[in-house]
Amino acid sequence: MSHIDDGTFMITLAEVLASDAMSAADPMLRSNVPGTLRRVVRWVHSSEVLEIAPLLRGGELLLSGGEALLALPPQEQEEYVRSLAARNIAALAVQTADQAITLPERLIAAANENGLPLIDLRAVAPFVDIAETVNRLVVNEQADAHLVVDDVSRRIARQITDRGPHLPTILDMVAGALAAEVSLTAADGLHLGHSGAAVEGEGSKAVAGIVVGGQLAAQLTLRSTSPDPFLLELAADRLSSILALALAQAFRPTPAQIADARLLEAVIEGGGARTIQTLWLQAGLQPGQAAVMAVFHTSGREANFSAVERALQAGGTNAKSHLWDGELAVLFALPRDNARKAREELLRIARDTVRGTDACAAFGPTVADGLRAHESYVEAQATLALGLPEAGEVSDAMKFLTRRILGAVPDPGFLEVYVRSSVGEVLAWDRKHGTALLASLLCWLDSGCNTTASALTLNIERQTMHKRLNKIEDLLGGDPRTSGNLLELHIAASLAAATRNPRRARPGANPG
Repeated sequence: MSHIDDGTFMITLAEVLASDAMSAADPMLRSNVPGTLRRVVRWVHSSEVLEIAPLLRGGELLLSGGEALLALPPQEQEEYVRSLAARNIAALAVQTADQAITLPERLIAAANENGLPLIDLRAVAPFVDIAETVNRLVVNEQADAHLVVDDVSRRIARQITDRGPHLPTILDMVAGALAAEVSLTAADGLHLGHSGAAVEGEGSKAVAGIVVGGQLAAQLTLRSTSPDPFLLELAADRLSSILALALAQAFRPTPAQIADARLLEAVIEGGGARTIQTLWLQAGLQPGQAAVMAVFHTSGREANFSAVERALQAGGTNAKSHLWDGELAVLFALPRDNARKAREELLRIARDTVRGTDACAAFGPTVADGLRAHESYVEAQATLALGLPEAGEVSDAMKFLTRRILGAVPDPGFLEVYVRSSVGEVLAWDRKHGTALLASLLCWLDSGCNTTASALTLNIERQTMHKRLNKIEDLLGGDPRTSGNLLELHIAASLAAATRNPRRARPGANPG
């Protein structure tokens, strides 16, 4: 187990392959991906679902019985490999024992081309034993990391209490405890402090914003030579609040920042119209403007909310932002006569800004009067709570009106008969074959029945999407577009999807 003096807490693929539980499966590496044995295993999952990729977070060792995968046509096997590689999992292990065929050369070639380690399990071994053994090691290592961070947190708190918030001393303590390079930068880019040897080349990195009085005061950056960022991410999350105490004496928000913070807090908490009107004017906004609220959330430490704010403000719209309970709430004041177009432009800018980051966001609907901005905030939060936006995505509450209406129905049983009548055959097929036809149907309906667009959204070939739609038509008894019940079908599919996965956790919420 790689629990070494430089502060890394990780289980490598080499250690997993050497474990008794995995050795019993007679594993053999079939791919030739550089650095395979040094890959960090963050969790072990076993699944025969062929569309598992969107549910993975990276670093998993995926165990597959192989029967469903090897029965696919070569092109779909390659698509499966590409989807897993895109999620940056540690490796795919396929059991070939007792099967009539071995791992195809095209599958191995696809694994090499996409950088996905592929393991052939040549003997039958209980997957549950492998998962329990490895996951127990992972949990133990993570518990050790928590102890390290707890210890340095206590020592920093004692330093602040006994000797004051001396930043160089605090940063030295962090660098020594984590064997990491530590830097602290003000929100305007001013260098505030540094400690630890510089880390060059590959390694891991974690970034956290330091919030004082609802404003971003500084940014903490941790770097390590370890390929596993778990310890740094944990430390960045925990130490950000402690460093906020250290910076509180030096950071003084401007009157404008205070006015913005008071307005946003009143909007978030649902203050009265008279209070909002007063704070609206104090924040320099014009009376009678329309408004829309957006909420940005992140599960990692890489998201740069200051970059989000700059990008949104560069769009020419008057934006007021406030960090609240780990999320960035943004109020946009819009001209009433051009609110729709302005909102669409803000959505585009937001999507460009968060793409490729650990952040996600949701925009509420436009309200004609900024005094009712709380209503837009509530709907933005409700959309986030649906668990729909993945990291790097922005959801528009207006696209989920059906889901919100369904959620407001007091008697869910009232709708069950309609769901079974509309899409029962599709649900039954998915349960029997481990497919995701319902998700494909809903994506197609959401796209306005656009096959090309829905294939792009699902990251599959257009031909594959056509095959799924043909099967759906067979199950539903014809083309949904000519049934005259397209709206009803869309509602039923939305409800079925919500019932099967009612509140998927936000990115990062599952420790596995």
